[in-house]
Amino acid sequence: MQMSGQRPLVSFIVSVYNLERYIGACLDSIIIQPFDDYEIVLVNNNSTDGSDAICREYAKHNKQIRYYALTGESIFGRAVIYGTQKACGQYIHYIDGDDMLAPGAYGEIANILRNNAPDVLFGRFSTVLEESIINFTDTSYQTERINGRDKDQALEYLTKVQPFNIATWRLIFSRKLREYYNASIKSLKTPANIYHDVYVSIRTLLSAHSVHYVDMLVYLYRVRSSSISRIPPPKAVSECCKLLHSLTLLMRCVAKTEQERGFVRVYMEQFRYQLIAALCTVSNEQLTESAAEIDRYLEQKNLEDTDTSSKDYGCSVIDTLLSEGTVVGLASLRVQYFNIIEQMARKVLTKKGHIYIAPTGHIGLYLKTAFEASNLSFSGFFDNDVQKNGMLADGIPVYLPAAVKKIAGDKPITILIVSGYQNVREELRRQFIALGIDESDLLFVEF
Repeated sequence: MQMSGQRPLVSFIVSVYNLERYIGACLDSIIIQPFDDYEIVLVNNNSTDGSDAICREYAKHNKQIRYYALTGESIFGRAVIYGTQKACGQYIHYIDGDDMLAPGAYGEIANILRNNAPDVLFGRFSTVLEESIINFTDTSYQTERINGRDKDQALEYLTKVQPFNIATWRLIFSRKLREYYNASIKSLKTPANIYHDVYVSIRTLLSAHSVHYVDMLVYLYRVRSSSISRIPPPKAVSECCKLLHSLTLLMRCVAKTEQERGFVRVYMEQFRYQLIAALCTVSNEQLTESAAEIDRYLEQKNLEDTDTSSKDYGCSVIDTLLSEGTVVGLASLRVQYFNIIEQMARKVLTKKGHIYIAPTGHIGLYLKTAFEASNLSFSGFFDNDVQKNGMLADGIPVYLPAAVKKIAGDKPITILIVSGYQNVREELRRQFIALGIDESDLLFVEF
């Protein structure tokens, strides 16, 4: 343990809300790490199950745990922000109360933090799957393209190797960067955006001077409901718009270099695709509800800096909403994008045969519904995640791309490629062509 009066090396901020089944395993995974220069800031967001009793018992027997039991409304994100204010460590690492640290991870991490003192460190994560759950996966990155490089060089590399799954629990960051989390307190009058951690994590990386990557398993992310099951489309529309607005402000007010802007832009494009896909599935009534939620959000923001007139510094969706009004803007965008879907559906229907989507994920699932409204019927998904192989997503099977060799026969086949990442779309195109699919049978769903 650290000497009295000194800051601990790491503050683990553990947030809890009705996690009596999981919080013990989470805390145990920290306590058994091979270093003890840490504190655990354990914050209970007014749980209604047995979480409080479990947390108090752990705090009673471990002096490195400081426990805070919040009262009042259990607003999403409140526990994390409260814990950030209370943290004393030189570094901060968020741990969701149903997740865990990988065994032994902090042996190497602690040494790197002491010896290299990076502003931000991240490693690999893996998922802990519950029954019949479809996960999302991580990948390894080239350490030599990140460590010891200029921050802009590291961001440029991460931009090119998307998807780079980003979340607050992934980044171990220096105490001096916590101001970007504390600033979030202003948003607590209303529930936080469900994609708020994407914005805050990008904001933190932009503000860091150095980034370090450890090619080892650090975090175990528990998937308790299908990560590719859809957020209700009206909610996805409003939440994606909120995030796109926040990212637009980052582009204008924070990103200073082309590498930083490129890093922000790739997430803007990903969530723009997700917004478009969800927008094509909502009813008029749902669209009105989404618009009202977006308007409530915009009323709390300073829009003076949200000038999206430059294609390099803004988002076309936000530009439309601000210039035309939210309801009218969303409606015109829905018509524009659904026309694209209808045109593509007519083209596919003339071929007949089997129709597939690649890959799965929010965008694929939303667009499946949108295309079905234009009379397309799908035979399945293709995805490179081996853990999805053979499972059902939205009622149809998921196959590895190699299965196309067995599936493709005398009947025509069409594969719709729907990823929001350009490099993923291109990689899937190359992969299917290498597997014998004619390029004319591959259609990009681009907006």
